[in-house]
Amino acid sequence: MAKKEKIALTPEERLAKMDRKREKRKIFGETFLKACALFLAVVFVYAATYVAFGEGRTVYQSIQTNTGTVSGGVVSGGGSTVVGGGSGAAATDEAQTAADAINAATKAAVDGGAGYTWARTSEFTQNVDVGGATSTLNGIIQAVDPNASIDSVVGGFIGIGNKTVDIAKGADAQEAIGYHGAYYKLKATSLQAADLQNLQVNGDTYTFTLPDANTPKRDGGTALNRLTEDIVVQDEVSAEIQDQVGSALEVTSLVGTYSNINVTVVITEGQLTELRYSYDATVSELGLRAAIIPITGTGAMHTEASYTNFVY
Repeated sequence: MAKKEKIALTPEERLAKMDRKREKRKIFGETFLKACALFLAVVFVYAATYVAFGEGRTVYQSIQTNTGTVSGGVVSGGGSTVVGGGSGAAATDEAQTAADAINAATKAAVDGGAGYTWARTSEFTQNVDVGGATSTLNGIIQAVDPNASIDSVVGGFIGIGNKTVDIAKGADAQEAIGYHGAYYKLKATSLQAADLQNLQVNGDTYTFTLPDANTPKRDGGTALNRLTEDIVVQDEVSAEIQDQVGSALEVTSLVGTYSNINVTVVITEGQLTELRYSYDATVSELGLRAAIIPITGTGAMHTEASYTNFVY
């Protein structure tokens, strides 16, 4: 069989053929790069999803598990909003809105003389411990009151025990509560956005925690004191102990921490209908002086208080 003769191309035809090859290479290169980019994007999304939500869970499944969507530090869904977990403007705005609502509602209740039921329960979680000085202190105290002890004296001024008082509309809450009524009555709060940690809003109900308070004073310098006056202050403790047992026992120092401060507030149509709080208080240093003998004590308590059954 005769060999097929190769047809010679004119210069113009060779140029056209080369142009077609270049065009094919260009198209192939662009297609390859696009395919690579798409592949890398898929890998990146998969990796990010894996890290964020765990193996075997889709984005949808993870959002459903968390019952909401996340935006700017705010998780919402299922009729509730969780504010926090970020420093976004949305979280700050939500917390400020909540603080403003609570401050306005408590102020209106106090200024309007609303009636309510006040209840408080407090118990030692660690009795007052003054080491080997217990018998000495009890001897001093029982010389004044044979039925008293260091636990009952200290427990008295920090409100150990249970108490419930119904305060009529327009009544003097401090007078109705009686002992420590100035500290236990409802306060017009002055909460700030930063005070409301772990804030959750569910309809009319606000729940949140407050940051720990270290030896707070009655100057509004802590979130706890911006919520309530239910705190223990050294000069008041000293005055009350001396009222009970005379000058033989003096308080020289008081250092403590309030922690696990949980708060629930319910506001319905702008009116306060419920306020509850609880905390743990640990006294790491209660300095006492019996005659000229210095003594250091410790102790701890858990307290729960509520304001309910409001009448406007």
